[in-house]
Amino acid sequence: MLLVALGPRRVPAWIWPVAGAFVLIAFRLEPPRAAVNAITSQWNVLVFIFGLMLISAIADLSGLFTWVADSLVVTARGSRRRLFCYIFGSGALLTTIMANDTTAIVFTPIVYAAVAGRGIDALPFLYACTFVADTASFGLPFSNPANLLVIARPQFIPYVVHLFVPMLIATVLNLGVFLIIFRRPLQGRYESKEPKPLDRRMRATLLVMLVVAVGYLGAMAADVPLGPVAFAGAILLLFASGANPRKALAQIGWSTFVLLAGLFVLLDAVVHQGAVAWALTGLHDAARGGPLGTYLAAAFGAAVAANLLNNLPVAAMSGAVVAHSGSAFLAYPFIAGIDLGPNMSTTGSLATILWLSIVRRRGVQVSPFEYLRLGICVVPASLLLTCLWLWIVK
Repeated sequence: MLLVALGPRRVPAWIWPVAGAFVLIAFRLEPPRAAVNAITSQWNVLVFIFGLMLISAIADLSGLFTWVADSLVVTARGSRRRLFCYIFGSGALLTTIMANDTTAIVFTPIVYAAVAGRGIDALPFLYACTFVADTASFGLPFSNPANLLVIARPQFIPYVVHLFVPMLIATVLNLGVFLIIFRRPLQGRYESKEPKPLDRRMRATLLVMLVVAVGYLGAMAADVPLGPVAFAGAILLLFASGANPRKALAQIGWSTFVLLAGLFVLLDAVVHQGAVAWALTGLHDAARGGPLGTYLAAAFGAAVAANLLNNLPVAAMSGAVVAHSGSAFLAYPFIAGIDLGPNMSTTGSLATILWLSIVRRRGVQVSPFEYLRLGICVVPASLLLTCLWLWIVK
């Protein structure tokens, strides 16, 4: 993952994990059959991500997200600080309902166009997009594909009771810290024009997206995997919006699935080396400090691992740890660490990797060390507050 962050700009991000996977297979550290199984066993998450990407592409083609960004610019009435708050809040809502990858893939370039075109320093707003994409992604089961790797078929009410409130707290904390850090670039005013009204395609897109969100709730109640629901929603949206299928499919980042395949193979090799047993031993030792010690070890351990290996494969390993631990409750601190932790690096989550690719294509340089500095300001406190909440409601 270090090579993904610091490697040559012209080398695609998927090259490094795939190369690592082939090296493991070549040196017989990972059997080919096990590698194939490591990928196919995650079909639900892969289908879920594909459905999200297709929905995001269709919504982008409809102009809905551009209308949202233009409306926020007008509603902020020329205040950069107010606009920052509105974008952060909208990103949190979009992440919660449509998953963090949507915020990274679609919302980021639209926000960049909205602010850079008005002579505003775009970097604080771009940081807002990626940080809120991870910070708000653990509030609901479908807000992050990684959540489904830890709990394949989550129960909605217990999940919300344990993680929705700390997600809100972490989001508000993140916004407050950023308002302080970026107080100087957020000073000043800008001019704006009234956005175009919602047309038929935009209204149809918005309606179907709400139907998909309701479909997620129904699927969880019926104990049905969410991947097929996202895929069916994408097909429904394709017909309802009248979007061109070829244009929608062309916007999907197909290399993302190659990158994920490499990551899943790398993780499988790590698991074969005893990673699950090692994690269980660490949690057992942490349990001597009581339940809170266990939650802290799970959350912070997952956060560190996510930044080293990416949160999707770590989520898959966390699911195995939860299954072997005999304590389903451990899934909640693991999810918090897996979703919040990636805000410490530019390669910690799929959403952040996609975001980094988008901002680089627009000529914006992002320092991994600056990203780490921002993450240190928000991630440890957010994880600590989340673990305290889990300790209280247990």
